[in-house]
Amino acid sequence: MLAVLLVAIGAPNAYADSFTYTYTDTDDGISWTTTAISAVTMETSVPGADLTASSNSGFTAGCVTSSVVLDSLGGGGTSTLFFSGCNFGAIESSDGFALTDYSTLGTYVSPIFASDTLVVTAAVAAPEPSSVALMLLGFGLVFVMRKRIGQGLPQAS
Repeated sequence: MLAVLLVAIGAPNAYADSFTYTYTDTDDGISWTTTAISAVTMETSVPGADLTASSNSGFTAGCVTSSVVLDSLGGGGTSTLFFSGCNFGAIESSDGFALTDYSTLGTYVSPIFASDTLVVTAAVAAPEPSSVALMLLGFGLVFVMRKRIGQGLPQAS
């Protein structure tokens, strides 16, 4: 029983097929990283608020990224859309990443533009603090009850 309890408690919280995507286009001066999202299996738009990092340099310096689109137009392209600070609204890169690239861990270089890279990493989930606190409280109560039973003291009701 105790072994089953420890296995259940020790199992990590994992989200199936969650990935973090980092895109860099050195020619256009664009770089961004998404929060953990489900594997991309079709055109997926990620709002700028859901990017953990974003930077623009070169001719995109001063631009504010509003959103990005992965597998743009279903052809493995990547779009970066801008809020303000630019004379243009978006940069569409037909970089030709395969759809499997979006769901397979690794670093991919565009077969069309050598300056475009996509890094796909697995999302690492951590237990929430409240779960850890409850688990520690439970272990403490089990320890106290074990001592009471061992000493023959009456159990709390």
